[in-house]
Amino acid sequence: MMLRIIAGVALIPAFLWAADQTQSDDKLLDLTVVALDNHGQPVTDLTAADFQVTDAGKPQNISLFRKNIVSAARQSQAPAVSANQFTNRSGGSPRNAVVVLMDMLNMGYAARGMAAHEIVRNFEGIKSSDSLYLYLLSVNGRFFPIHGISPGEAPPPGPPGVPWTRGIKPMMDAGLRAVLSFRSPNIDVFVRTELTFRALEALGEQLSAIPGRKIIVWVTDGVPVALGEMRSDTGFPIDFTPLIRQLSQALERSNIALYPVRQIMLGRGDNIGADSGGFGATGGAGTGLQSIATLDLFADFTGGRRSAGKDIAGAIQQAMRDLQFSYQIGYYVPASNWNGKFHKLRVNSRRKGVRIQAKAGYYAWKTEAGSRTNQAFAAIASAPFDAEEIGLRATLSADAHDRGIRVLNLRIAAGDIALAQRGDNFTDQLRIAYVGYLPNGLIESSPVLPLDVHYSAAQREQALQNGISFTEKLDSSRGESKFRVMVFDRGSNAVGSITIPASAVR
Repeated sequence: MMLRIIAGVALIPAFLWAADQTQSDDKLLDLTVVALDNHGQPVTDLTAADFQVTDAGKPQNISLFRKNIVSAARQSQAPAVSANQFTNRSGGSPRNAVVVLMDMLNMGYAARGMAAHEIVRNFEGIKSSDSLYLYLLSVNGRFFPIHGISPGEAPPPGPPGVPWTRGIKPMMDAGLRAVLSFRSPNIDVFVRTELTFRALEALGEQLSAIPGRKIIVWVTDGVPVALGEMRSDTGFPIDFTPLIRQLSQALERSNIALYPVRQIMLGRGDNIGADSGGFGATGGAGTGLQSIATLDLFADFTGGRRSAGKDIAGAIQQAMRDLQFSYQIGYYVPASNWNGKFHKLRVNSRRKGVRIQAKAGYYAWKTEAGSRTNQAFAAIASAPFDAEEIGLRATLSADAHDRGIRVLNLRIAAGDIALAQRGDNFTDQLRIAYVGYLPNGLIESSPVLPLDVHYSAAQREQALQNGISFTEKLDSSRGESKFRVMVFDRGSNAVGSITIPASAVR
């Protein structure tokens, strides 16, 4: 039965959440892992036996292993479909993204100029920019899109076949003129740190609408890991590490990794690590090590790349390479291990000469049943485009007995979900829901429908070839103009959606 809600998707979670109450005893924890050689190039021929994973010092058995390959051809080429058949692999919407964030809030004037010059110089030579975006973080903590993700944030398209980055110089100049101002040397460090955390959280929420892996190349001087009592608004020392961990976990849940690049002229008075009030890594020595420590924490907790100096071009190029190939490794965490504590992770390769990049830990939060499903569906329903992380094909037909009912026949790409091995079987928990869009702007949502799969090895091979079938009846009696069917994989947090006009009936 469809449920009516008020226009906008803010209330969708309240309706979708109640139906997904099932929760397995053990939870599959999956990691995105990048393996690099000594030259920073991806190592693509590793197997599950080449990896070692420890959780809080305890070795783990790998239950899920697969390679994630993203190519320009795969993103741009739409698969062939028959008459009255729809697919979410349209080839036009973004999958994965590299976002360069120039942080003017936490950089001095000279560093801003150097950073802008390096970004322009690097962008002008990029040949493929379909998944590349650029934002400025202004001195008041707000974003200014040079080339943004959301509709209306991108400049008018240029000539066919010419990447948008070819026109980066006038675009950057216009953006800097719009937001550039001197940062007061008396601005409170605590306020600046708080604004920075809020901005990163907001950017993460915006990027969560894009399926697949996202990388933020954060060009910044960073923020301190801690403040001494002289710089704290409370008069007591403040350690930001717990907040950094929590924010990093939120970004990682949205499949976002941070690649910070520290852009600072060391020894200058605008080095924010120099005036931490004598508390923490620097001891007030003026070396800026606190900011470096903060950036390293963000990189470690999100599975990103640690800052390697001022090499903006190198960070962007590495991010774009890392986006094209990665490994997905999963293991089951017993229910008793979800104790609300921070667990250190370590991923190593048994092969010599391979450098592993993966997140360094996670909070074992106890979550309410259905909360992850709820969040995923809320994000998909509000997105301006369909999520392509899980491939979907669908047809819509008229019900033989009820003119107000449409019969949905959905086929889910089994290769895009986390079919983890447990003994001789391959299992996963899928959740399906749909929303109907009414002509008056209202949105209606369905309950969450469970689709749990338990395959033998032979059944798994068949599903990989033919897909996973799902049939459901959609109520169109209120005059819905279109439906968006959404699939969420509880094992890997992958999402997929497909939008179908209600008039598309065989």
